[in-house]
Amino acid sequence: MSPQPTTVTYKTIGKLEIPLDIYLPEQATSPTPVILWFHGGGLLQGHRSKVPPHFLRSISKYKVALVSADYRLAPQVGVQDIFEDVKDCIAFIRKSDGLVKHLGTSANIDTSRLAVSGSSAGGYLAFFAGLYVEPKPNVILPIYPITDPLGYFFTNPQPGPLFRDGGAVSSTPPKEALKAMLEAGNDAEVPASFRDPQGEIVANNPADSSRNKMYGYMLAAANLAELLHLNVGEDRYRDAENDKWRVAKSVATQGLPPTYVVHGDVDRAVGVDQADEVIGVCVGEGVNIQYERLRGKDHLFDVFNEQEDMTGMYAFMVKHLGAATSGKL
Repeated sequence: MSPQPTTVTYKTIGKLEIPLDIYLPEQATSPTPVILWFHGGGLLQGHRSKVPPHFLRSISKYKVALVSADYRLAPQVGVQDIFEDVKDCIAFIRKSDGLVKHLGTSANIDTSRLAVSGSSAGGYLAFFAGLYVEPKPNVILPIYPITDPLGYFFTNPQPGPLFRDGGAVSSTPPKEALKAMLEAGNDAEVPASFRDPQGEIVANNPADSSRNKMYGYMLAAANLAELLHLNVGEDRYRDAENDKWRVAKSVATQGLPPTYVVHGDVDRAVGVDQADEVIGVCVGEGVNIQYERLRGKDHLFDVFNEQEDMTGMYAFMVKHLGAATSGKL
């Protein structure tokens, strides 16, 4: 039986409530550390409920509290706004009148021991937490992360991955696919309301929403940086504000906590070069980092293979979360 979460609103902006789900282990004998996980979707789409199976198993296997949080979605907000949600979520988890107060006295969690993870765009947010949140998390665990909206992969049109077809990419050239996505009434259409920066601001979308086509639209249009409100002008590669959101550019000045990165070398939704660049910089800067570059693995490999345990990642997590108040992990 899958563990059942408690849903709590961690932030309210106007009428928009931004929720998180927390899953607690049963019969924990000592205060449990927290894993905060952010969903993927290019920061354009998605929902906190799409938790990979191994994270749900980790609750009982490693005696951790798992938090899965929503955040506002682009392009109706920019990457700076989304990072503010990340900061506010972590602050809510840590402060005494935040998450613990909402859970009541039955919750036995140690919010001083925090791992931040995320998949795809969520891995991008995990890197932000490691770079810019103080005090830094004990450890970050980015999984096939986006790291640079201005990198080669996201500035050149990509064919849409067809995960349901066993490893293929669409045979439709990106230019033709993009035309279909913009054509009103077409089955592939991505409605203008989702593409409009002035549209309704939301923090998630239902599984059956056409918003779930935004990532494919972005790959074909090669416009992630624009959708995240980065400067895409001629000086985009010399813009200090842009550099803040290009992970490799900030490692030397901001540092990172212990970091474990997982990325498959045939990833069709986030090119492995996104991780490779950051790893190279981290090694050069002496960051405590491990890189699991998986041969033959594609995007979402840990979702489609429900038996994937990510044992290396969790061993690294346990090592760096440290001892509990009484006893050890």
